[in-house]
Amino acid sequence: MKPDDRPFWKRRQAWMLGLAAVALVAGWLLSGSREAPLTPAPAAEGPSASRPVETPPTPPPAATPTTLAVGAEPTPAPVPPPVIDAVTVEKQEVCSGEDNLISVRAHSPDGNDSYLHTTIGTGTGMRVPLRVWLEPDGTYEPPVVTVFGKDNVATSVPVPRYKVKPCEPERLVDVYSRRLPNADEDYEFLARVIELKKRDAPPRPPFAPVKFVWTFDDQHTVTTTTPVVTHTLGAGGTRPWAMYFQHLVRVDVFDSQGRRVTGRSSLQVLNTSFENFDKKGVVTVLARGTPRFPELGEDGMVRQTFRLYHAWKGLVRLERVTLLRARKPEPGAPPLPEDTDEVSLGIDTIPEGRGVEVTVSLDTKAEPDVSMLTYSLEGHTLDGHPARGTFSVMRPPPRPTKENSTPISDPLLMAKVKKARELLGQPYVTDEDLWRLEREGRFDDLNVRREGP
Repeated sequence: MKPDDRPFWKRRQAWMLGLAAVALVAGWLLSGSREAPLTPAPAAEGPSASRPVETPPTPPPAATPTTLAVGAEPTPAPVPPPVIDAVTVEKQEVCSGEDNLISVRAHSPDGNDSYLHTTIGTGTGMRVPLRVWLEPDGTYEPPVVTVFGKDNVATSVPVPRYKVKPCEPERLVDVYSRRLPNADEDYEFLARVIELKKRDAPPRPPFAPVKFVWTFDDQHTVTTTTPVVTHTLGAGGTRPWAMYFQHLVRVDVFDSQGRRVTGRSSLQVLNTSFENFDKKGVVTVLARGTPRFPELGEDGMVRQTFRLYHAWKGLVRLERVTLLRARKPEPGAPPLPEDTDEVSLGIDTIPEGRGVEVTVSLDTKAEPDVSMLTYSLEGHTLDGHPARGTFSVMRPPPRPTKENSTPISDPLLMAKVKKARELLGQPYVTDEDLWRLEREGRFDDLNVRREGP
């Protein structure tokens, strides 16, 4: 190649012109690339060449209300309302005020029946002894059945009509219930016989109850001589894993002549173990103490045995037990801090069913400022769900003395306290003892004496 003999400035000018030409070509090419792309048209029949066809650009998708952010959960489908399969009545004819058992069968379309619960008229439950009273014009308001499913989505239908006659029963039995303190499954039931007096009717022989036969859920039967009974609902049977427990209680009351009058009551009890798992994903460990209320021994020890149990299938494995001491400060002193320790109960698993028993104690002499010991349980089920529970041992209140008590001034209350001490064989009695004896009718003679002339 022959060397370039041109002067330096001419060579530099030529080099700059070349760069400018390259820049023009590049700009023309880049401007053409921003136009709509060209795509080949479908091949025509024969050997003719294909010609380019311009395709319009695709518009971006429009935003919609269902567009989700990255990581957002999709909106769940609405819960379908329950389907009421059948509503049946026990009797096609009743007197005004006489109960008639209404039973409901229902299901959830999605197969999840664990949330089903029902109201029938003013009662709750899948079987309700319903009372209907005739209006003055001889009609009655038809009650309504409402079945609730998950998220309380509901379906309602009227109760099938039945004949309500203008007659009235001579007497009714009302059944009342309450949950006993310091227990999740123990209930007390009270039967009260109500005489329905009729105007311008001759007096009837008095009905004095002597025997009460209680039937729980059509199975367990208990006989008492007083109108009060305590019962553990669901004891001895496998209960369904559901949000509510359904119970029906019946009592047949007999007098000395063999006459009988019957009362019934339905209970729809919230299952807190199911609720805790449904809302929090936690298996609940329950505790049942014996005795029900703490008792202080002569040695200053409070001892209680607790049965630990749960409603899950399979074992619960305990991994940690924390003991919390609640301390009672002196009068006028600031609150004392609570201290915690990890302890052992001597067990590491809680089996399904009846569970396992542990005995704990509070030494009131060694720890005079401790008012309560609380055990917090943590663990897991075999399939990985967290399990939690607590139970406490409390210092009983001091026994009544002249110095720490207020004297009773009501003669009737004093008579009840004295009689209760005799009946129970106890040096002192509590309000709970008096209420129970009152419901059992043990103070009826005292009340009659008070109401007399």
